Amino acid sequence: MIEDSPAGGGGESAQGDVAPRIEAEVLRRLASFRGRLGSELGVLFDALAARLRLFEGEPGEGYFSHPMALPVLELPLWVATRPGGPASAPDAGSRALPPLALELAEAAAAGYLHVRIEDDLVDEGVGEPGAAVLLSGALFARHQALLARSLPGGSPFWDLFEEVWLGYGEAMLLERRLHRGAGPRDAATFRRVLARSRPLVLPAAAALFALSQAEHLAALEEFVSALAAAHQLFADLLHAEKDRALGNATYVLARLGAQVEARDAGQPQPSAAALAEGEPRHDPAGRGAAALRVQLFARGGFDAILEEARCELARAEVAAGALGLPEGARFCRERAQYMTEIQRRVFLAFFGALTGEPIANRGAPR
Repeated sequence: MIEDSPAGGGGESAQGDVAPRIEAEVLRRLASFRGRLGSELGVLFDALAARLRLFEGEPGEGYFSHPMALPVLELPLWVATRPGGPASAPDAGSRALPPLALELAEAAAAGYLHVRIEDDLVDEGVGEPGAAVLLSGALFARHQALLARSLPGGSPFWDLFEEVWLGYGEAMLLERRLHRGAGPRDAATFRRVLARSRPLVLPAAAALFALSQAEHLAALEEFVSALAAAHQLFADLLHAEKDRALGNATYVLARLGAQVEARDAGQPQPSAAALAEGEPRHDPAGRGAAALRVQLFARGGFDAILEEARCELARAEVAAGALGLPEGARFCRERAQYMTEIQRRVFLAFFGALTGEPIANRGAPR
């Protein structure tokens, strides 16, 4: 339930090969759900699966386990099997994966695909609107039905469910306004837009409520919020040139652009919380792409945004500790290492292109 990347998360948990096993089981269940769809919805689902390459990839490289993505499927498992939590009987056909975790992981996948369809439609105009809305609605129905299997109708979880999805709609509309050039692109607005990723908390929160551990909800919310912020910062950093070319207004571009303008005017560079409001300034001389690259690679812009993402990962790691999720803490450390490696590759590619020297001759990773 996050923008611009596949959904899963790198690294295996302490339970050995649990990440690829839970992904394989969820994909099997999604294929079974596709069989329940009517002919027209089924064709739409097939087209979505082909576009996302949903059923392709080896373990660790699939749609829900790509190293760049978030632990959408694993997070409900981590929470449902927290150290000290009540034991749940394994399902005989799932090689000791708890039934609660499997139900909630499938709910997470269905909810993520629901968001993916709407995000692609709103941001990039992907898909015929009527068809996209109906397929998205079918996936949302599956998402809610799976959550309802684990919780009674009177559970306070459903108040959270309603709150989260209402906030998601507001955040999506806010982001659409920003892409159209209206409103501030400051740190506070970035946080408001991140509510579009908050549905990621729901399957794991359902596990807490089902296990009578709702007192840990605040730590879970903190973990998801920080992890989503780190992810979005890094994704927007990697896509900065593409977003500039498409005219997408992102917080990362606003920060970098404000720093370029301040430097050109001989002023101190503004902090992340001091960005200007209003329309982005145009570049009549056509030097925007070159200025962006200078800011990214020569003026420390890439490093600054990456450090902000690392700080969010550190915040997420603290929250994982408070929640009692050693797998979550390890995920944060591994993600920070992965970001550093990608930074190295990006810099090698950029400066290798300037010098004409192939990346392979500069010690790039294999």
